[in-house]
Amino acid sequence: MKRIVAAFLSILMLGGMSFAADAPVTDWTEVIVVDAEAPGPAMWHLKKGDSEIWFLGTVGLMPENLAWNTMRLERAIDGANVVLLEPRASADFLDILGMSWFLLTHRGALSMPDDRKLEDSLSPELRARFVKAREALKKNADEYEDDSPLLAGFKLLAAYVETDKLTPDLPQKAAQKIAHAKHVKVRRIAEYSAVPLIEEMLKLPPTAGRVCLENALSDYETLSQHAALAADAWAVGDIDGIKAHYSTSQFQACIAQAKKYNELDQRAVDDTLKAIREALSKPGKTVMLIDIGWLFRAGGVAEKLAAEGLTIEGATK
Repeated sequence: MKRIVAAFLSILMLGGMSFAADAPVTDWTEVIVVDAEAPGPAMWHLKKGDSEIWFLGTVGLMPENLAWNTMRLERAIDGANVVLLEPRASADFLDILGMSWFLLTHRGALSMPDDRKLEDSLSPELRARFVKAREALKKNADEYEDDSPLLAGFKLLAAYVETDKLTPDLPQKAAQKIAHAKHVKVRRIAEYSAVPLIEEMLKLPPTAGRVCLENALSDYETLSQHAALAADAWAVGDIDGIKAHYSTSQFQACIAQAKKYNELDQRAVDDTLKAIREALSKPGKTVMLIDIGWLFRAGGVAEKLAAEGLTIEGATK
């Protein structure tokens, strides 16, 4: 049961809490202007009076061994008041214990009914896509045969992340290490319990589970082609490359079938904007790590700030 909870949590955290559509994203707002003279990931700047925020836009899943120059980030963090990490959903040890009991009492959402096998229940097209994906990940049919489509979708994406040695936390871990060395505080904007969301998802009808499996396969098919290229572009500040290969998770459409997700989505937006306003109300410098799509998509954080007369500018430290 603990491994099942871990699979759910790892996929809820695929792109941080980026709350968002299939790749490549095409609806970028037009604020992306970057001075690319210095090597390393691009950073953006927001200033109001004697307050300023440096934004490092992240791109979700990246190879764990990705090489990148942290110079810009180090300069930004030097002398900062705080480093802010974007909101996320998570679960602590007690949450996992409670969730394990919940899963035991909701086995129907995790298993195929009437001794049916997963692949036998899928349409020919969906079965072919699923078999192709699991074989590429070197997974046997018996590892999924008793799983419901909902659980199979979560497990498939978790297997992809593990097999390709990917992480959504590479920039965050670097920022925490740099901040610690420079005696700068690190704070997550907000952290929400993932348990109510998972519990609601397990109560969704079987048709919702099939949507989740389709979304999981779409994510796998997209990410396996684009995630590493997006990370490579990010590492050198190649904005055109990021725009060509970045994707937000289509699996969000699966999770958004639960009302709790939409509540967390709005809370994350509100909490992020609140954190930005608070940072701009105090003298000094703040550094924020935030998903680049959530920051610069049409209707994203940058656009909402622009409506308040605040403009995020491309710049290099």
